[in-house]
Amino acid sequence: MSKTHGESKDHLDLTDLTARREEFLETFFRKGAEFAAELLAEMEKIRGENKALSDENAALRRQLASDDAIRDLLSKIEVLENEKAALFHKVHGAKDCGGDLVDKYAEVEKELDAMANLYVASYQLHATLEPQEVLGVIEQLLAQLVGTKSFAIYLRREDAGALFLVPVHAYHCDTAAGTRTAWGEGPIGEAAETQVQYVADPRRKLNGAPLACIPMVLGRTTVGVIAIFELFEQKTEFVRIDFELFKLLALHAASAIVGAGLFTRAGGVGGALDVYRQLG
Repeated sequence: MSKTHGESKDHLDLTDLTARREEFLETFFRKGAEFAAELLAEMEKIRGENKALSDENAALRRQLASDDAIRDLLSKIEVLENEKAALFHKVHGAKDCGGDLVDKYAEVEKELDAMANLYVASYQLHATLEPQEVLGVIEQLLAQLVGTKSFAIYLRREDAGALFLVPVHAYHCDTAAGTRTAWGEGPIGEAAETQVQYVADPRRKLNGAPLACIPMVLGRTTVGVIAIFELFEQKTEFVRIDFELFKLLALHAASAIVGAGLFTRAGGVGGALDVYRQLG
């Protein structure tokens, strides 16, 4: 009976060992399965994170490429803006230069026109030796070149040692006709005595006083005075060419008037040339 009991005990030990081995294996495989599942889950998570990082990296690359393109575009825009500014500066400079050239051309053209007018005036004054024609030429010059509406030409006279001025030609100036002016009195007489031009501002009301008095001088002698009383409405002031014409009239009108008077007194060309024959 003791033998039977020992065999039963060994059988129980083997059974228990087998159960434990199976339990261990079951636990091991279950743990292995769980670990594998966790490992797969972790790998899936890492794979997802890796994909997210890849997508983010790709997005960053695209953004970087876009930023580079924007930088290139901004650089090109800056270059174009600089070129535009340079071209604008050149165009502006050329425009200023062109404007200066136009102004200079206009100024030269104006000067040439003034010189032409002065030449014509000088030529016309000496183109005739008829007293009335000389006075008519002075009238045309004052009316057409200066814009004179009314004026009078006074010539020197002497009576009993006293000098005075008598109007010999009045242009739309009835108040001056027939009246004589004392030498040295008033703007007209002072211009004759001092041989200095008198010029007032045409925009001021002078109550019948002359706007300008031009003494006509031959050598050192005052021959007469041209007195301007009124200008045309569109003529608001005297300009530089007017003063140049006044200078010309001061010198050449006197010699033209005196020459025409001597020519008439001599009886024409023949009588005038007799003076030169006596010189020979």
